[in-house]
Amino acid sequence: MRLLTRSNVLAAVNTGGPQWVVPTRVAVGVMLLFPADGAVQQLLAFSHPGFSVWPPGAVAVGLAIRGFEVLAGVSFVAGFGIRLSVYPAAAIFAVRALVNFANTFAWLRDAVSAVFVPHGDWAYGALYLGVALLLGDLQVTGSGRWSIDYWLCKRLNPQAKPDARR
Repeated sequence: MRLLTRSNVLAAVNTGGPQWVVPTRVAVGVMLLFPADGAVQQLLAFSHPGFSVWPPGAVAVGLAIRGFEVLAGVSFVAGFGIRLSVYPAAAIFAVRALVNFANTFAWLRDAVSAVFVPHGDWAYGALYLGVALLLGDLQVTGSGRWSIDYWLCKRLNPQAKPDARR
């Protein structure tokens, strides 16, 4: 319990609680849990069924990447560990943006076709790029008042508890 009340651990869950954060983080979580254009492992060339030679472990890597997507999505929906979940979520949305932009621009499609399967169009790419940039704001503000982080911060903060010796 003493480890959890240290200031550096509480800094990871401390949230100021602005109201715009809650619907935003829930929407990002839903986008991670139920991707509109397929999960990231479906967009990787080495785990795609059309790829001629599957390297060993491609299925395991694809499942691990989908696992990161699901864990980050649940974290955003529940409001738990948002500041830690921002990093993998930003990488996931950046890959989705790159893949969608690659389908629109021929030069980008040629450059990334060995790694990614082009999918979608520039509009989805712009959407995912916007979400990746919005995650920077969530990194600063935290997960909002209706979250597990807010509850943990109030429960574990030693200054918030009344002194029983008085």
